Amino acid sequence: MKLSLARVIGTALYAFINIASAQEARFRQGVPGNASYDYVVIGGGTAGLAIAARLSVSASVAVVEAGGLYEQDNGNQSIVPWFGLIMPVLATTEDYPPQPLVDWDLVSAPIPSAGGRRVHYAQGKTLGGSSAINTMAYHRGTVGAHQRWADLVGDSSYVFEKVLPYFKKSATLTPPNLAKRNAPNATVRYDPSAFDNSLRGPVQVSWANWVDPAQSWLARAIGQIPSAEGFSSGTLNGGAWVPTTIDPKDATRSTSKSGYVDRLREKSKATPVIYLRSQASKVLFGKDKVATGVAVTTEGQTYVLTAKKEVILSAGVFHSPQLLMLSGIGPASTLSANAIPVVANLPGVGQNLWDQIFFNVLRRITVPSTGAYLSTPAQQNVALQQYYGNVSGPYSSAGGYLSFEKLPASFRKGFSPRTAKALSEFPADWPEIEYIAPGFPSGSPNFSTIGSVSATLLAPLSRGNVTISSASILDPPVINLGWLTDPADGEVLVAAFKRVRELWNSSAIAGVVAGPEIVPGAAVNTDADILNFIKQSAQPIWHASSTCAMGKSPEKGAVVDSKGSVFGVKRLRVVDNSVIPFSLPGHPQASVYMLAEKIADAILKGR
Repeated sequence: MKLSLARVIGTALYAFINIASAQEARFRQGVPGNASYDYVVIGGGTAGLAIAARLSVSASVAVVEAGGLYEQDNGNQSIVPWFGLIMPVLATTEDYPPQPLVDWDLVSAPIPSAGGRRVHYAQGKTLGGSSAINTMAYHRGTVGAHQRWADLVGDSSYVFEKVLPYFKKSATLTPPNLAKRNAPNATVRYDPSAFDNSLRGPVQVSWANWVDPAQSWLARAIGQIPSAEGFSSGTLNGGAWVPTTIDPKDATRSTSKSGYVDRLREKSKATPVIYLRSQASKVLFGKDKVATGVAVTTEGQTYVLTAKKEVILSAGVFHSPQLLMLSGIGPASTLSANAIPVVANLPGVGQNLWDQIFFNVLRRITVPSTGAYLSTPAQQNVALQQYYGNVSGPYSSAGGYLSFEKLPASFRKGFSPRTAKALSEFPADWPEIEYIAPGFPSGSPNFSTIGSVSATLLAPLSRGNVTISSASILDPPVINLGWLTDPADGEVLVAAFKRVRELWNSSAIAGVVAGPEIVPGAAVNTDADILNFIKQSAQPIWHASSTCAMGKSPEKGAVVDSKGSVFGVKRLRVVDNSVIPFSLPGHPQASVYMLAEKIADAILKGR
């Protein structure tokens, strides 16, 4: 019997909401009021829940999370994989549709070198953090990038072979279901030895049970040199169908909440106490600059959670530096200007912001996209029955093809000597550009799809910063993204633009490309025109990092040491993407989980 679309959606959403309610009831929920724990973790996001869950095995742990439960607050948008690609809250324009229940509603300061635009920068405000709103790609950094990390922080434990056990500990990999994928032109290649399922890693990693036809065609252009082993073994070169953080049992998003809280709770009674919809306002210090606890507010009630061992800050790339400054740790001039007593003068707090940016070049193609398959109620109904009946179909997928390269020699001829030298200082295996090629419905009866080939800058030389405008947590951090302030980035992106046009003209896809370029169009042809287009249209891919950078000493701008401990104070760590000293090439999700596992292990071993 066929179900109506509305009935299927309504029944499914109702079921998810009731599951979420039951999960909330089973939480060890914090009751507002003074309390004491061994560890207090600020932020229940990607890293925060991972480290909290591991520490709770042998200690009492509290997690302070400003948001609620994404299952309730964002429903299927954060559960069904397809919606992860089209979630309205991921819009980057200043007039984005707000979703304050799961997003911090952060908007950057105007970016003078990018057309004076202000950019909405989505960041998860929910239990699970950005793992509940990201686009779910899973891959790891390169061997050379990890060697650079180890060299910068003076700790050889960050080389790839030594962090690999923590990557393995965090994730369980399910091989592709070839029957459900039903896509012989979308061959998956991966290295099984890069994973160890005997460890029962909490985060579920798998390949989607649907392949977007438009993407499978465009992959022929951007993946001209297929990767032999995928992107989890320390190489990022060529193209590959990458796995995503999707639980293959029911094709739902796998997050730090579903993995580290829900799953681990089933195995052990030792779980964190979670304070939902609760805002940490500052870290408190006692004698000898020892972190003693956290000031927290829940529905107007302010109280203190005391940390007998450590406070762990995991509030993300924008809020971790903000909370450090509100707590008296940061550039002394900034603290004094906001009447905040200086606990530790750390000039590097909020500095060194790396951000990857991308642009799109659009053309029409004659093969359908996933969006085209879902363009009518009847087709949606069929897809919903595939999803709920067989864990397959368009709703089970979140894309999945990426391609990486250093720009070929023919595209480097216009680089200035300075730009060429700066790029040569990146590790030899560090790709400069990432290509993604999705499609979406054109709305035209003549052509089914508008194809998009994007190029993301993975070796940015521009730097931004994060600062504060007051001593109150209620005032958002001031975000200066700094895009294109270094002219080298403009040179690289102009070259990448020309490379994208070459890819669009590849003979491999000539049979499906229809008509001239739509965006920006053939009139954009000179280097000056191309750079202006990029300045006016560049977008973030939500990979900002390094605002509390790990390093050897605060004199060189570092904020934390190689174990995440904040310089100048005691018993305070930062564990999230803000401490990775540079923006790892590609998507950071896997590396953030690894980092949390690594530092949790160090804490448990008394390091």
